[in-house]
Amino acid sequence: MIPYFLVLATTIFSILSMLGILGFSTALIVRNSRAPHLSDSLKNMKHKMELKPDPLPKLSIIVTAKNEEGAIGKTLDSLLLQTYSNLEILVVDDSSADRTPEIVRTFEAKNPNVHLEEAGDKPEGWVGKSWPCWKGYERSTGKFLLFLDADSIFAPETVEKCVSYVRSEGIDIFSMSPNVELRGVWAHATMPFLSGLINLLYPMRKVNDPKSTRAYVFGAFILVRKEAYESIGGHEAVKGRIVEDAALAENAKKAGYKLRVETGKELFTTEWEYRLRRLYQGLERVMSHSIRNYGYLSLIDAFLLFMVVLYPLIFAISSALSISLISGFSAMTMLAIEVGFFSSLVAIIAMLVTISAELKLVANKISWYPLLYPVGCVIFILAIISTTFKMKRGQGIEWKGQAYSQKIAQEQPSAPAS
Repeated sequence: MIPYFLVLATTIFSILSMLGILGFSTALIVRNSRAPHLSDSLKNMKHKMELKPDPLPKLSIIVTAKNEEGAIGKTLDSLLLQTYSNLEILVVDDSSADRTPEIVRTFEAKNPNVHLEEAGDKPEGWVGKSWPCWKGYERSTGKFLLFLDADSIFAPETVEKCVSYVRSEGIDIFSMSPNVELRGVWAHATMPFLSGLINLLYPMRKVNDPKSTRAYVFGAFILVRKEAYESIGGHEAVKGRIVEDAALAENAKKAGYKLRVETGKELFTTEWEYRLRRLYQGLERVMSHSIRNYGYLSLIDAFLLFMVVLYPLIFAISSALSISLISGFSAMTMLAIEVGFFSSLVAIIAMLVTISAELKLVANKISWYPLLYPVGCVIFILAIISTTFKMKRGQGIEWKGQAYSQKIAQEQPSAPAS
């Protein structure tokens, strides 16, 4: 016979889990509904750029690439179709071991606007892709800089619309979220959690609010005025940070520059890693930014994820098995089990709805993939735990086949300002 106090305690946890997921889901839905869309912003621009007599400013597109032979050609094709005429395309190869440089050279031979730059060995103290970004900046001649990843496809009007918007609104650093191409089980299982976490902790309206300290940009698309980039020290100032895009955004906002992040799924598409090992390393890299500030406190997030996401499923299965295999429950015990089962069922349904909404938002498709949420949650929890201990011990966080040490910050900051 299962002790009544144990049944009651687990039922209370089930009710709390239900309330937790309903709260998170509601907050996520509200924040996603309020996220600014570039398409709407363009319709409401204060000034029409076509009425301005000054010529288009030169734009330097800096594409960092490391072992991207399967994607770099498509990316360059989409950039060469851009309607924005006054630009240069600088591809910085970060010591690729495949045919990436060779492919870029074929484009360079046919297009005077395309240039290949070899990043060479990283100097001491530089980690991640900050070094190739900095090499691209040193070669650039434009008044605006656009940092891109080498695995994205852009609509022909992307650059023209974004530069027009930035100039019209006086924005110093601009970024937008892409439509994400997901392949395989692992990508579909984990992306909703990553997207949901970003949207909960860093809602775009807060990021765009100069009074809030929250700041980030999407590394796949960072458009910045060159003078603002130079003023904050560019990538050299964040050379030791593996999540350099978020650190760059923080520096810009602290310096008083106007930061803007919006949804731009209709303008470009990028891919999320589908191989489990590299996907897991990508999660560790992204998580290291927050864990760097909060250290072991980050383990609380892993516990909360377990209680809110996995516990209802565990309770529902165990209570169903208990009822079918064990007889003689008292009326009070049966009532507690039934209440807990109902609460767990509501939490599971809420989780499926939330995951479906995130998949629709990020990748514009749902299918049967929301059913994978327990798998994605387990991977996410393990990544939080492993990243926390790696950083606390000074172990390397891996990026593109190389491990970089990312230590916990000495001072624990307070929670992000609202």
